[in-house]
Amino acid sequence: MYAQSDYKNFLFLDIECASKYRSLDELQEQEPRMAELWVAKADNLRKYEDGMDGLSDEDLYEKCASWFPEFGRVIVVSIGQVKFDEIGLPQMPNIRSFYGDDEKVLLEELMGIFNAIFAKNASVKFVGHNIKQFDMPWLIRKALMYRIKVHPNLQLQKLKPWENCLLDTYEIWKFGARSSGSLDLVCAALGVPSPKTEMKAAQTSEYYWSGRLEQIKTYCEGDVKATMNVLLAMSDMPLL
Repeated sequence: MYAQSDYKNFLFLDIECASKYRSLDELQEQEPRMAELWVAKADNLRKYEDGMDGLSDEDLYEKCASWFPEFGRVIVVSIGQVKFDEIGLPQMPNIRSFYGDDEKVLLEELMGIFNAIFAKNASVKFVGHNIKQFDMPWLIRKALMYRIKVHPNLQLQKLKPWENCLLDTYEIWKFGARSSGSLDLVCAALGVPSPKTEMKAAQTSEYYWSGRLEQIKTYCEGDVKATMNVLLAMSDMPLL
């Protein structure tokens, strides 16, 4: 599917997000207008999302605020690359994580890194599972909310689908079908180790607000490694 030479242009990325505030009450205190808008969002979640019916606005905030950049905060971004040894075996990757409590500082550093990456290699592809629908749009929208400049290669609204810098393993796994699968499901199907046994994405806010950021970082890096192995497996290559 992909040759070893293709991986020179692949950077694997994953993000983890939490609710912006610990609770809906705190959101109400700090940003009352956003709290009003959350109530409308919660109504839509109960109406259109499975398993949400009967949950209170407060419960939905704790469970789902991290899904939306307007109501959440990015706390970890992990990036890594697959490299191969002289006989073509993938080496253990060097995964770098950007993380912390100051979201603006994190995003400013990250966008600076992106600018440097594109300056060095204009053909780079960011690879992730559901990166087109979640990770990269999340980061771009958050950057704009802080008035941080976004590199032209990431201004996806201007680019045709085949021109953008994203490669999505969620889309690849469709192979023309109407649906795909979660990273955990695809890992299981391909016999790839998954980090989901240690933690679930739905627990991110809970872990963050209980002071377990380092554990979230480790989990995020595990997702990056799992995505690397998914693409290696689909390319009929040895796993990391």
